[in-house]
Amino acid sequence: MNSTASRLRAIAVTALFFAASAFALLGAVWGLDALPFVLPGFGGLADYAPGATLAGITQAPVFIALSAAYLIAGAIVVLIDTQYCDRMLAIFADVLLMAIAAAVGFAAGYWIMLRLLGTAGGFDFIALRPIGICALIVFILSLIPPDRLRGNLLVRGLTAIVLLLAGPLLILNLG
Repeated sequence: MNSTASRLRAIAVTALFFAASAFALLGAVWGLDALPFVLPGFGGLADYAPGATLAGITQAPVFIALSAAYLIAGAIVVLIDTQYCDRMLAIFADVLLMAIAAAVGFAAGYWIMLRLLGTAGGFDFIALRPIGICALIVFILSLIPPDRLRGNLLVRGLTAIVLLLAGPLLILNLG
């Protein structure tokens, strides 16, 4: 598994990269729409609603459900003892964290462009709080090697029960 510092750096770079990409994407959409002629295949740009894209990319239920699935997968991995499943869980955590970073970065890039053009609408970054909580939970749990939770049968059993209960709890409280 990568070091904590390199994982945090990867998350930050992903967020910044997708913020810049979203900023450029929205600029390209508006630039193409501002042309005095219509390029073939680009006729619908005038009807494009960036607010809908911004709301869609930050849909918390997707990330909440995947984070809950990570918790349940963690419970299963603690019960079974295979290096393959340990690695699979670590990869799942990294991919989920990268997807969350990309979504948040994309939202930030769009929001910045919309603010610069004076059309930010009603998007509020408070809507991203459930996504941030999910990212924090997944990140912290991914720092704990599954082998440390398999020390004895009691620790293994309690960990599995806590994770099995935490998945639905996450969906109920953040979903």
